[in-house]
Amino acid sequence: MIGQLLAGARALVPLQFGQRPPLWSPEFPFLLLWSHKAASTALAQWFFAQIGSPQLRDGGQEAARRYAGLGIHAYQFDVHCRSASYRWHCRRALAGGAPVIKFVRDPAARAFSGFLATRRAVVLERPDFWGARVSRQVFAWKGHTDIDGSYSFAEFVEWLACTAPARQNPHVRGQHMGFESGRRIETVRIENLVEQLAGLEQRFGLPGLSATPGLLDSGHHRPRSGSLGPVALEQLLRQPVAPGAFEREAAPQVDSAVLAGTALGDRLRQVFAADYRAYPLY
Repeated sequence: MIGQLLAGARALVPLQFGQRPPLWSPEFPFLLLWSHKAASTALAQWFFAQIGSPQLRDGGQEAARRYAGLGIHAYQFDVHCRSASYRWHCRRALAGGAPVIKFVRDPAARAFSGFLATRRAVVLERPDFWGARVSRQVFAWKGHTDIDGSYSFAEFVEWLACTAPARQNPHVRGQHMGFESGRRIETVRIENLVEQLAGLEQRFGLPGLSATPGLLDSGHHRPRSGSLGPVALEQLLRQPVAPGAFEREAAPQVDSAVLAGTALGDRLRQVFAADYRAYPLY
């Protein structure tokens, strides 16, 4: 009885998708939940290839140029998700029991990826870039506005700990969203994305597009150096990083496993407690 009352009360509250509306189409067999900095570009490219979006399919070279790489998000938000009824359809699909699959990334690896974006050289050239805006927030938290300066990943994590999620850019905010609680949502790791998508294609009878050369390339990832031991890695992650530093040399591989048992790893688990609790894959 109590469960039914709670379910009814939840149904009366409009679902808030915020800046991450699901990828939905009446021709697609499940509601796809995603997060920034968690293969969002690759997932968008795969989804739109699967549903054969007419604007992409029939738009010719102009559409191919405009929506290539990161440009796919312009199509995602400005075309596909733009209609006033889109989020209503997403809520209806969710309430109607449609399968829901959330693609998730190791929280520590994702946090480090977000940090690296705030340390790109472009933060000095494009103040409108989201990484530049986050960088200014970190420096303001540190008590100065010298955007040419440096800060460490450990300091970045402390800034996240001290900053309300509502004030965090979605690229660095945790992956878990409130409406996910109490719902049946399948979680899929992005760390082996091609294999995961191939499995979903087979399971739902979708075209086998996951192996298409170049389809899942986002165009903005850089190779990482070999893994360090936890002590050496934590020491490195406490060193200040200047803008562009890891564009001149490869950044280290960072994930929850290699940081396990370190003070920084424990701090990440505190900051992203909701992610680690909701997605016990890491």
